[in-house]
Amino acid sequence: MSYDFNDAESKSVDLIPKGTIAPVIMTIRPGKAGDGGWLTQSRNSDYAYLDCEFTVTEGPFKNRKFWSLMMAQHPRPDEEKVAKTLGITRSKLRGVLESARSIDPTDESEAAKAKRIVTGFGDFSGLEFVAKVSVEKGTGGYDDKNGFDTAIPVTSKQHPKNGGTSGASDAPAQQTSNTPAWAS
Repeated sequence: MSYDFNDAESKSVDLIPKGTIAPVIMTIRPGKAGDGGWLTQSRNSDYAYLDCEFTVTEGPFKNRKFWSLMMAQHPRPDEEKVAKTLGITRSKLRGVLESARSIDPTDESEAAKAKRIVTGFGDFSGLEFVAKVSVEKGTGGYDDKNGFDTAIPVTSKQHPKNGGTSGASDAPAQQTSNTPAWAS
């Protein structure tokens, strides 16, 4: 039996441009470690991380996905480098909550504080918010890839609620080559 794929739609593998602002849904891919099994244990170290998938929900990159790993647990959280990395994760997750729950980042009212409290990492899975997309340099022979830069607060001019454009980028579009290194 043969299968003809000549009429199948061809998909683009170009990167989403760095700095693109887009509404996304965050999904945490459970790794069966940590509280509630939401963390993934590193194979090469003693830390655990959130394995996050982001799906663009609107605009020119609708249904495109990108991924990001965020360190969430380490047995030595007081080490300077570890503390800094954990702090970056906490800041990003706070931004996700503020964007998803329409919280002004400067609001320190009891109501805003209550909205920033979660019962576990699973509360982040399924949140829809506005994200800024990054482009991470490929390493070890891998191509560059998209990642999660930051959540866009509802108070930002870049947020679609304030006239920002979904799919807009603050950087020039980047072209990527689909030619493998060995074919160059």
